[in-house]
Amino acid sequence: MKQRLVGAVVLVALVVIFVPMLLDDEPMVSSSITRSNIPPQPGSDFPIRTLPRKEVKPLLPAASAIESTKAARSKPEAKPAKTAPKARTGLSAWVVQVASFEKRANANKLVKRLQAKKLSAFLEQASVDGKTVFRVRVGPEVDHKKAEAIRARIERRFKLKGKIERYP
Repeated sequence: MKQRLVGAVVLVALVVIFVPMLLDDEPMVSSSITRSNIPPQPGSDFPIRTLPRKEVKPLLPAASAIESTKAARSKPEAKPAKTAPKARTGLSAWVVQVASFEKRANANKLVKRLQAKKLSAFLEQASVDGKTVFRVRVGPEVDHKKAEAIRARIERRFKLKGKIERYP
């Protein structure tokens, strides 16, 4: 008897749930989403702007700058040696520190000798133990192996033992 009563209750519950769904034209579940969050496809009302192109500085100097540098090197100057190249942001490079002098004149002489052999030598001023020193460096090079090759070349040609350091 219990089984028949349970069966009857289940059948009545199914009828109460499913018969109204079959008789109604409208769905019982309504969607609360009324529109999409995807923006409409751009049409003629979409504003089009052309932004000016940023000027990109070349990594290598222009040919005219190279020629003027060669001409400047051939003329005797009383100016001190070139200052250090500007550090690149986000990149790490290597320089070969060739020597360190207390007198700027001695450092300038070595820089000129190195530049005469087509090496990118420069002078950097630093303070060590309260004293001003002038470091002669060659580079920078992004590739450590190239910096090693430059150090070996300087050791062979100039009999100077340089050390490789991270730059800047």
